[in-house]
Amino acid sequence: MQDIDPDGPPTVRLGIRAALVVAVVLMAAACGRGAGGESRYEGLAVPASQLRQVPDMVLTDTDGNDVHLATDTQGQVRLVYQMFTNCPDICGVQLAQLASVLNRPGAPKNVAVLAVTVDPDRDSPDVLRAYLDQFSEDFVGLIPHTEQQLTDLQNELGALASIKIFDTTTTGVHDMTGMDHDDMTAMGHGDVDYDIAHDARVFAYAPNGYGYAQYPHPTRQTQFDHDLPILAGIEPNAPAEAGL
Repeated sequence: MQDIDPDGPPTVRLGIRAALVVAVVLMAAACGRGAGGESRYEGLAVPASQLRQVPDMVLTDTDGNDVHLATDTQGQVRLVYQMFTNCPDICGVQLAQLASVLNRPGAPKNVAVLAVTVDPDRDSPDVLRAYLDQFSEDFVGLIPHTEQQLTDLQNELGALASIKIFDTTTTGVHDMTGMDHDDMTAMGHGDVDYDIAHDARVFAYAPNGYGYAQYPHPTRQTQFDHDLPILAGIEPNAPAEAGL
């Protein structure tokens, strides 16, 4: 995960977060329609040439168990969302919306929300579980084993890299690239204050393992209502073309 230590005031840090959100929207808009024009999805459709499968990776859930993304959730719609419990804005809104969507009458049952923390230094299993339970006890909380695994996951998703934005009023001006929370505490920074700018898209994978649609913030609930039954109806053994 990339680290940034800006010297500017909080408005600078907010500017970095805003710039990342804009970049995500522009990137997602570029793949919003397939070559044929109209899409069957109301979310941002992924063109056939850019289809990705569920990352073939093993993360740890909040009970300490290994979760293989590609096989342990096979046959379900997987909604992969990157988040962190200290998120001041988008994460809670997005998770609340997903909980509301999945609680609506008629919502498909074979849908798993996989919430991956981009802040494994602070999001312990207990902290992550308590946070997610505010929205749904069914949400699966996942923790990368290392910073490198988080970077690898983001590459597999096709997501922008998450960026740590340090509050220099508490951390000073030291180069903190590659340092984790324990390293910084040992340097005398105590309870290090930082925000994380991250890709706020929900990456949706059908039961056959292909990611056909993405949902940036904000996405209307009606778009999820329309798309989830389509995704859920794709058979686990269906070829990639079945979801286009």
